[in-house]
Amino acid sequence: MRFFKIITICFLGYLIISCKRDNSKKNEITKEIKSKSVTDSLITDIDLKKIGKEIAGREKKDMIDKYYYAINREVERPEMADSFMSNIDSLFKIYHYKVFVINSIKINSYVVKMLFEDAQYISILLILNKENYPNNCLVVYENLKSEVNYNCYSKITNNIITINKVGNSKKTIEKYIIEQNNFLEYFENSQIDIPKWGQEEIIYTKDGQDSTYEYQYILEGKIKNHLKHGVWDEKKYILQYNKSVWLHGEYINGLRNGEWIYDEGDPFSKTEVYDMGKLIKIY
Repeated sequence: MRFFKIITICFLGYLIISCKRDNSKKNEITKEIKSKSVTDSLITDIDLKKIGKEIAGREKKDMIDKYYYAINREVERPEMADSFMSNIDSLFKIYHYKVFVINSIKINSYVVKMLFEDAQYISILLILNKENYPNNCLVVYENLKSEVNYNCYSKITNNIITINKVGNSKKTIEKYIIEQNNFLEYFENSQIDIPKWGQEEIIYTKDGQDSTYEYQYILEGKIKNHLKHGVWDEKKYILQYNKSVWLHGEYINGLRNGEWIYDEGDPFSKTEVYDMGKLIKIY
């Protein structure tokens, strides 16, 4: 009888341990499903259930800097430019978001929110795991609700991201390709006419004589294999100057290389030095 009780107790103990192991395995599988990366072909909104923990402290400051890098990639003046002029770091709220898989590359994403008295703004920021490369970040979704409504959504095909920007006064399309672990500007054709567009600005000379008009936005350079290649001159909006500024430098297969001069007037405002896309110093 005593032997039977011992056998019964051992058998029950084995069942309890087995059940715990099964439950543990089920929990691990559930966690794996919840954290599994998702491959998206269209980004038109934000899945509120996927928004994770808020980022704070030094990490938040680093994320804000990356966000500004991403916004400064735009040639035209961003819809939110006026808001970015003031010190609004305290208005930023940044959250972990889901992992995107684009062309087998896992990319971390973050939800960026800003709440103003008269406006609400939310966006998705993608960041590739490559530090000190300004082209490692890209904004792929934006929604601004204010007196000026603005929406940005993206379509992903293989490793090409097509970004559609729709505002009250304009509609533009930008394309980027993921290569060399960077988001590089992508052009459909290898030989295209580089555009000049926007309003015409008056360019004053020192003596006021022979002043000329010039477009706000100008791109002058060559394209090789759908990427910028060789010496380029670009006139684009730069956030820190709050106006269009001339940039001059060289691209190698879509990556900035060597000295890039920001000509804000007289004297030159800034020079950035790159090593195949990596920013190594500013002076």
